[in-house]
Amino acid sequence: MGLPGAGKSTVGALVAERLGWPCIDVDREIERAAGRTIRALFAESGEATFRARERRLTAELAPPEGPPVVLVPGGGWIEDPDHRARFGVSLQAFYLAVSPVVAVRRMGATVADRPLLQGADPAESVQRLLRHREDLYLQSNHVVSTDSMGADEVAALIVALALGQRPD
Repeated sequence: MGLPGAGKSTVGALVAERLGWPCIDVDREIERAAGRTIRALFAESGEATFRARERRLTAELAPPEGPPVVLVPGGGWIEDPDHRARFGVSLQAFYLAVSPVVAVRRMGATVADRPLLQGADPAESVQRLLRHREDLYLQSNHVVSTDSMGADEVAALIVALALGQRPD
């Protein structure tokens, strides 16, 4: 988990491939089920309705007693206390820490598609999200700083940590 631009979707897919587990990208699954983009869902129904979909989908596709999966949540998923209650119980949570400047650079043109980053200065919007969510992200089982690492390196580190191995 982490801010927009942390690399959650890219790294999650790599981790799932290396572990041989299904990858569930929560935002993509919501878009698929709704037949609309996240941006359209926010505009039409608001954030509260989106978060309710997110909660239902998480419970359905990654139940606490289910088989192992790589769950790739959106950045705001962490705000649900029921999700955080699963840390260390039925899931290992990895916070992909990224600086706002690097996050905006990674997002490039897609920053316009992110409903919570609308405004004149995307870096300022990301900084605001970080201030709001960082204490929640830091409740994760593992914190991985991604600013100076590529997606393959981050995925390798997460796989090692998930399997209880000593990272290289």
